[in-house]
Amino acid sequence: MLSSTINKVHGLKIIGNKHKAIRKIRDRDNIPEIHGDKVWYSSYLIMDYLLKNPIARNSKVMEIGCGWGILSIFCAKEFNSKVIGVDADSNVIPFLQLHTKKNGVKIKTKVCRFENLKPELLARQDLIVGGDICFWDELVDPLFKLIKRAMKQQVSTIIIADPGRTSFLKLAKRCKKKYGANLIPVSVRKKDGYLLIITN
Repeated sequence: MLSSTINKVHGLKIIGNKHKAIRKIRDRDNIPEIHGDKVWYSSYLIMDYLLKNPIARNSKVMEIGCGWGILSIFCAKEFNSKVIGVDADSNVIPFLQLHTKKNGVKIKTKVCRFENLKPELLARQDLIVGGDICFWDELVDPLFKLIKRAMKQQVSTIIIADPGRTSFLKLAKRCKKKYGANLIPVSVRKKDGYLLIITN
């Protein structure tokens, strides 16, 4: 998807997989272990949605399964959000830090699995976002329980994007039944996907 050059999307500088700065991080044995090896397309679906449906400036945002943190960086840059990027894989953090430096923003990071995110941390968030994070069936239950905890803590909005994997659609079905969530088909740059939007 990305070339070896630095690309610009929605005003962000995104470093390609073959760029020397990315290779340098990998040469230090920072090999992502849970698919955090590139910028996944569903992040762009959420960015596009937020440009059309902007959040309040200075909102507190958590990106779950943040990977390289492009969605976190977008929220910080576009809306001056206070953002925390959360991922279970510590090896993605150097890639996120490289991108934050290149884009001139600061993002807090936390290495944590979905099931270990504490209610008190969730309670401080206005918005939780995640792109391409429900790629295995075994992620459906921990993600649903995370959503349940976040809703109980009065998080205003949760947005999860995906191309339409079976596992994601299972999660969406549970969220529609429990919370009346909206599942919206979207298309950006001729690529299709879905937004799962849960509101309190």
